Amino acid sequence: MASSQMIPWALVPDALVPLVTKAVKLYGSEMNFVFAVGGTILAIIVVIYNIISKKKPPVFLTNERQTVPLIDKVALSHDTRRFRFGLPSKEHILGLPVGQHFILYAPNVTGVVKGEWNGRPDAEEGETEIERKYTPTSSDRDAGYFDLVIKVYNKGEKPQFPDGGKMSQYLESLEVGKDSIHMKGPTGRINYKGFGHFTIGKKEIPKKANIGLMAGGTGITPMLQVITAVLSNPADTTKMSLLYANQTEDDILVRDELDALAAKHPNNLKVWYTVDRAPEEWKFSTGFITADMIEERLPAPGPDTIVLMCGPPPMVKFACQANLDILGYLKEDQVAF
Repeated sequence: MASSQMIPWALVPDALVPLVTKAVKLYGSEMNFVFAVGGTILAIIVVIYNIISKKKPPVFLTNERQTVPLIDKVALSHDTRRFRFGLPSKEHILGLPVGQHFILYAPNVTGVVKGEWNGRPDAEEGETEIERKYTPTSSDRDAGYFDLVIKVYNKGEKPQFPDGGKMSQYLESLEVGKDSIHMKGPTGRINYKGFGHFTIGKKEIPKKANIGLMAGGTGITPMLQVITAVLSNPADTTKMSLLYANQTEDDILVRDELDALAAKHPNNLKVWYTVDRAPEEWKFSTGFITADMIEERLPAPGPDTIVLMCGPPPMVKFACQANLDILGYLKEDQVAF
């Protein structure tokens, strides 16, 4: 007879204990053979069972409007903040597909001059609330919360922007542990599936071995999302090159994180900066993104290359797309967030 002592009970999930016990009682001698060669088989069965039965974390985003509380705020510089918003439980993940974003809502406000915002006609005049799209700097590996890194544009700081930024000033006004904000998502047409595979809208594009990334200002956040997704999987060998434009060195967001990732993964990520006003001993580029910069710093055009762009519309149109056209990148390989 097979003895119950022969069974590695520590490996048997609770749900399978009654079944294994019954098998021992019914098939005594036959079970001896099973246990002689079956320790490995049982271990494999247990592993498969655990994988199948493993509980997936609850996902927060449902494409319905929801509210999240502000649980932390950290000043990263004089005008840059990391806002941390809490999810319903410590087990919840945001559930944002890589390459997509969500919408934040805030009450609308009136500019210094009625009907205008920063010297131009206010397209949101008369609306009760505003909405803006954002990509978090955290990922679904971070359970219980998500982070936003935002540059705050306060009114009156620059003559050309007397009203500042509507959403960034609203976020800055929120109090930790007291205030919440409305959001909705996921939204967006770009989705990185891993291993060089993208879907753009409903179209699945051929695998890409090289990803060129061009960002301006806060447009770095979706780029960081893709970069993190690739580098977090050791089996994903996709190569990435980032060209990141800002006005000054101080304006470069998440630079420490970008430099750390590039140093840790030199074969998969190259990072290059350009600023309008460079300090002394600046070792990177100066000025707007040019065709020469793209040719030197991004992967060459071809069937294995895709270029992602995010930043102010004039930058994307005139500095990115126009120069990519000159260099021979196909339109379908130029993708703007």
